[in-house]
Amino acid sequence: MKRIGCFLALVLAVGPATRAEDLTALDGRVFHGVELRRLDDDRLSVRHSGGQASLFFFEVPEEVRKRLGFDTDAALKRLTLELVRLRGPAPAAVAAVPAGPALLPAVVAPALLPAAKPEVERVRTARWLGLVPPAPAAQLPPVSAGETVTVWNLVNHYRSDPPAADARYRKRSFRVTGVVERIDKSLATRLVRVFLESPDPSVRPVCEWRIDDKVQAFHTVRDGRTLVAENSHSKWKLLEAGETVTFEVRGGGMDDGLVELKQASLKR
Repeated sequence: MKRIGCFLALVLAVGPATRAEDLTALDGRVFHGVELRRLDDDRLSVRHSGGQASLFFFEVPEEVRKRLGFDTDAALKRLTLELVRLRGPAPAAVAAVPAGPALLPAVVAPALLPAAKPEVERVRTARWLGLVPPAPAAQLPPVSAGETVTVWNLVNHYRSDPPAADARYRKRSFRVTGVVERIDKSLATRLVRVFLESPDPSVRPVCEWRIDDKVQAFHTVRDGRTLVAENSHSKWKLLEAGETVTFEVRGGGMDDGLVELKQASLKR
C-alpha cells in the first residue's frame, strides 16, 4: 500500500502527458506528433516523431503553459530572486511580480535566462506602454514646491537633456511618484535608499529616506523587497516593492545614472 501511495505521488508531481499534437516553440522550432509532460516547475518533456527533447516553459506558448499548470508569474518571481543573488539588482518591473515558490537551483537559472528573456522584457516594459514623452525640460520652468512629478517625466528629462533636467529639478523641492523597485538599508545610519522602477535601466531614481526616530528598529527582507519595522511588541511593514508611493524630495542631480532625490519624506 505504501508503494502505491509513493507511485501516485510521483505521477502527480510530474503531471500527466497530453495527447499527441504538433507544437511550435517560440523560437520557431516545430515538433510533430508530440506528447507533453511536465518535468518540474520550469521544464517540460517533449516526446515527438523525431525523438525526445526537454524545453523550458518559457520556450512554449502561454496556452501550453496553462494547460500543464505552469505559473508564469511565479516563475518570473523565482527568476528575479535568483538574478538578485547571481548578478545583483534585477530588472525593475520583474521585481514587482507577485511572490512565488523558492529560488531556482543555481544550475537551472543561467540556462533559463535566455528562454525567459522575452517574457522578462514584456513585463519590464508593460508599465510604460502608451505613455507620451513629456515636454522637454528646457521648455519648462523650475519645478515648484509641492508640484508632483512622475518617474516617467523625471527619467525622460534626465536621459534626454541632463543639464536642462538639473536646471528644473536640482536643489529644488518637489514630489515624485512612482513604484518601489527595492530598498537598500544603510548599516550605520537610519537612512534607506528607495529605488523606483524606471523605464530606462541606465537612469534610475533613488530616494534617500531617513526612518523616523520613533521606529525602534528596522530591516529589509526578501532581498530588499520589503522594509520591516519592529519594537519589543510587534513587527509591521513600512514599505514593499510594487507599491505606488509619493515622496517629497529635494533634487540632488544625476550621478553615474542615479537620479539622487535627497531628504525624502514619504507621503504615500
